[in-house]
Amino acid sequence: MQALTEQDLDYIKQHGLSPEEVQRQMEILEKGLPHTEILAPATINDGIVKLPEEEENQFLQKFETNKDLYTLQKFVPASGAATRMFKDWHFFHQNYQPGRHYYERFVKQNKLKSFEPDLDDFLNDFSGFPFYEDLMQVISENMPGYFQLDENEQAWHLIHYTLSEEGLNYGQKPKALIKFHRYNKNDIRTALEEHLVEADTYTKTNAQEGQVMFSISPQHQKGFEELFDNLKDKYPVATQTSYQKPETDTVMLDLGTGDLVRNENGQLVFRPGGHGSLINNLQDLNADIVFVKNIDNVQKGDRQQITEKYKKILAGYLMDLLEKNKRFLTQLRDEKPIHEDLKAIENFAKNELNIRFIEGYDTLNNSGKRKYLAYKMNRPIRVAGMVKNTGEPGGGPFWAKDQNGIKSLQIVEKAQIDTNNPEQKAILENATHFNPVDLVLSLKDFEGKKFDLKDFVNEQAGFVTEKSYNGQPVKVYERPGLWNGGMDGWNTIFVEVPLDTFTPVKTVTDLLKPEHQ
Repeated sequence: MQALTEQDLDYIKQHGLSPEEVQRQMEILEKGLPHTEILAPATINDGIVKLPEEEENQFLQKFETNKDLYTLQKFVPASGAATRMFKDWHFFHQNYQPGRHYYERFVKQNKLKSFEPDLDDFLNDFSGFPFYEDLMQVISENMPGYFQLDENEQAWHLIHYTLSEEGLNYGQKPKALIKFHRYNKNDIRTALEEHLVEADTYTKTNAQEGQVMFSISPQHQKGFEELFDNLKDKYPVATQTSYQKPETDTVMLDLGTGDLVRNENGQLVFRPGGHGSLINNLQDLNADIVFVKNIDNVQKGDRQQITEKYKKILAGYLMDLLEKNKRFLTQLRDEKPIHEDLKAIENFAKNELNIRFIEGYDTLNNSGKRKYLAYKMNRPIRVAGMVKNTGEPGGGPFWAKDQNGIKSLQIVEKAQIDTNNPEQKAILENATHFNPVDLVLSLKDFEGKKFDLKDFVNEQAGFVTEKSYNGQPVKVYERPGLWNGGMDGWNTIFVEVPLDTFTPVKTVTDLLKPEHQ
C-alpha cells in the first residue's frame, strides 16, 4: 500500500479526520479485525429477563409516574436510501424487456422473490401497495394508453413509474419518505409519519411535547422538511434531523492494485462508516433517556398500542435501574458503604446490571472494591428489547468477551463471529432470541453529566467487508455497529418483548403482509 502524500494529509484534515485515524484504518484494511468471541447465547433467566405481567404493570406505572422527571427523545437512523427494499424491482427494471421476455419465466430464472410467480397475481396484488393510488395518478398523467398495453408491458411500467424520477422516484428516496400504511383513502402514512405517531405517545410529558431526531443524508433534507411541514399541525411533535458526520467516514482499499481508492483527480475517496458512526449523533442529544428504533420497523393501527406499551415498560425498567444506580453510586462516591452495604451493591451490579467482575476482585480491600464498582457502574445503560428467534436476519444477544476480555452481554452480528469455528458456530445456532433494535438508553451519569460515548466503543469490533466501487472490487472498513461494538462498554439489560413489536419492511412485498395491510 502506498504511503500517504502531503496532499493526502491536507485533504484528510479538510475532511475532518486525522492522519493517525486514516493510518489506523489502513492497517485494519491490511490486517483485518479479530472476531468477537461469544461464550453463550443469552437466554431467559441467563441474560434475558422475562417479565411477569404483574411486573410489566409495575414498570408501566413507574414510567407514567416518573416520566416528568426526565427529558425524553426518540432517535431514528434514517439516512439510507431504500435500495435493498427495492433490490428485485431494480433488477427487473434494468433487465426485463417486455417484447423479449415472458414475465413468469424471467421471474423464475432470476429468482426474484419480490414478484408473484404468476403475472395476473402480480398485477392484481399491486393495488395492495399503499402507494398504488399515487402511482396510478402518475401513470394516468404520463401514459394514457397504459391499460391498452400487453400485461407484460404493464408489469414493467408499474415498476418503472414506482422507481424512476418520471414517477414516484422511490428508487432514490429513503424509506422514511415511502408510504407504508393505508388506513383509508385520505389517510395513507409514510414510515416517518408512523414514527411521529409513536413518539407522541411515549416521549411527550407534562414538561415537553414529543421529541424525535432522524439521522438523514444531506441530499434528502428537503424531502424531510417538506413532510415535516405537511405534518406539523397533525402531530405536536418536535422534529430534528442530523447528518452522519464526515469525520466518521472511512477509506477503501482497491483489491486490484492493493492501494487506497482514489478519484480521477487522485484524491482519496471516503465512504460513510456505517451506522456505528451515529454514536457521534447520539452524543449530541441532550435528553436523559433516548428511545432508538429502526426506520422500517413500524406498526399499523392496534399493533401500535402493543409497541407503545412495551416502549413504556422498557423505559420504566430503566428508570427503576437508574434510581438504584444513583443511590448506590452516591454511596460509593461518599465512601459510605460498610461491608454489608457493599454486598448489596455487588448483588445489584451483578444481578441487575449484569456486571461480571475481574478475576481477583475478592482479594481487593473495601476501598479497592468501591473504586472498581464505581468504575463499572458509572457508565451508560441500555435496556434492549429482544424477540424470539424466527430466523430473521440481524444480530442477537450473547454473552461475549468485551474489549478487556471480561464476560459481558453484547449484541453481536453474524459477521462478527468466526463461523468456521465449530464451537462458535454451535453457540450462534443455539441462540433463542434476536435483536429487533428496540433500545432505551440512559446517556448521563448519576450526577446528570453527559458521558463521552466514544469512551465505551470497542474499535476492534468493526467490520471489514468486500463491496464494489465503480464496478471494481474494494475492501471497506465499517465502524463498530451502533448497538454492537459501539456500545461494548455499556451496562446492558435484555428484556423479552412480543414479536408483534417487530414488523420490519426489509423488502417492498413486506408491505403486503397482514400486519401492514
